[in-house]
Amino acid sequence: MRVMIKKESVEALKNRVDIVDVVGGYLDLRRSGANYMARCPFHDERTASFSVNSKGFYYCFGCGAKGDVIDFVQNMEKVSFGEAAQKIADMYNFTLEYERGADYKKRDYRPLEALRNFYRDNLSQTVEAKKYLLDRGLGEAMIEKFEIGYAPDNAPQLEFLRSRKIDYANAIAAGVLVDDAERGRFYARFTKRIIFPIYAATGAIVGFGGRTISDHPAKYINSPQSEFFDKSRTLFALPLAREAILRAKSAIVCEGYMDAVMLHQAGFTNAIATLGTALTTDHLPLLKRLENPRVILSYDSDAAGQEAAFKAAKLLAANNFSGGVALFSGGKDPADLVQSGSAEVLARSYENPVPFAKFALQKIIDRAPNPDAAFAECGEFLNNLSDLAYENARMFAAAMLGIDYRRFKRRYRPLEAAPSLLSGRGDINELQVIKTLRIDPALLAALADYLDERIFCYHRDLFRALFSGDERDFYPLAAEERIGVLSAEQTREALRALLVIYYEKELLRFRAFGDAERIKSAQLVLNELKTQKKLAPFREI
Repeated sequence: MRVMIKKESVEALKNRVDIVDVVGGYLDLRRSGANYMARCPFHDERTASFSVNSKGFYYCFGCGAKGDVIDFVQNMEKVSFGEAAQKIADMYNFTLEYERGADYKKRDYRPLEALRNFYRDNLSQTVEAKKYLLDRGLGEAMIEKFEIGYAPDNAPQLEFLRSRKIDYANAIAAGVLVDDAERGRFYARFTKRIIFPIYAATGAIVGFGGRTISDHPAKYINSPQSEFFDKSRTLFALPLAREAILRAKSAIVCEGYMDAVMLHQAGFTNAIATLGTALTTDHLPLLKRLENPRVILSYDSDAAGQEAAFKAAKLLAANNFSGGVALFSGGKDPADLVQSGSAEVLARSYENPVPFAKFALQKIIDRAPNPDAAFAECGEFLNNLSDLAYENARMFAAAMLGIDYRRFKRRYRPLEAAPSLLSGRGDINELQVIKTLRIDPALLAALADYLDERIFCYHRDLFRALFSGDERDFYPLAAEERIGVLSAEQTREALRALLVIYYEKELLRFRAFGDAERIKSAQLVLNELKTQKKLAPFREI
């Protein structure tokens, strides 16, 4: 039987959630007037044409995609309507109501919650496990804060589940029990391991990480992939670090549980960790949902850690994250440095990380077999960056390679006989403003109130393309290096000049018609623009 959510429950959910909050977890939203703008995730574009409004809907002016918050999650995650609604409900701790008779089975978190408490109680009774943690330099306060426990042998765990009347089928679904059908028995997934509970961003417990203290060849294991747990979409300690990340506007991302726990002990309470996997694109929405913090990669300094940092740096640079890679010498990891009392070394590294692009470019150059190969691979990396990041990063690459930065050419799809924008009738001021706004969506959003197509006399179609999402319209503009990119202040000044020209023309028109009221209004605006040298919002007079 098909699962059906009650219509009134769906409406209650949509009324409860903030679409800006949900969409902002996936996209880099920037305020533009009463709405928010971003690059559309449903078609390829470099400019912001995707709009989200406070009424609970989104619309893309480029491809026409539209809908409400559930439609958005459904399309982003490629899931059913019901799955999308349930995902949003889990984010807001909202209980959906289903039509009577539907075969919906609510997730049973009791096995996870019960075993978390069981493992935690067992730690104090296990001398060897407690000694391991204390020897690593971990204090009692951190053990309690992170609810660290110990998983004993198989039999006590099975007995505990039976005593709590927890259905084995539910324990298997939660990933804490394994059904060995061939041998006709059940066994606990975690035995003789230090246990780190893992929580989703919503605060719900979704799994465990286990560190062996025996001679087991697998030093660390996680809960298996399940309806509860997806390690590629989970960051350890995120609920505990959330407030600190929002306050600091910065997140320290490390490789393992102990690194994160020890960093918290040293006062770096904005530390989180991946779970035995590289940082992936699926992790990025979790970071963006934290108001796009500055990200510091704090990986181990061994070869494996540096390779993971290289891959993560390329990913973060390509997705416009600020921050960088913290480097440590001597094969140390963050937990080692905290344990040895070197928190000040960590602090200095976190304050001055190597920018992602610079770190990645240096790695590319160091491993390239020859200068030509280094140049080619650097060019490939640069072409995955946004235009604004590209301009900065190609300076790094040129300096490292000892070449002129202009040797790096932005790669765009070719146009047949594309005419120069500077030939014939045109305006360099308009082109510079449009080019700058195109590569800096934040500035475009900030200046939204001052913009209108009517102030662009020569390149109105190009200005409209800022919102259409058709990248082909911009190829000649991007390729024309004589058209420079302005600073934010230069852009404001250039825009002020365009507004002066527009209102002067309007003033002449009003005088020709003898429209005294409009003449007065135009003169007031011109006075603000010309005499006070102040950028005034565009308004139709």
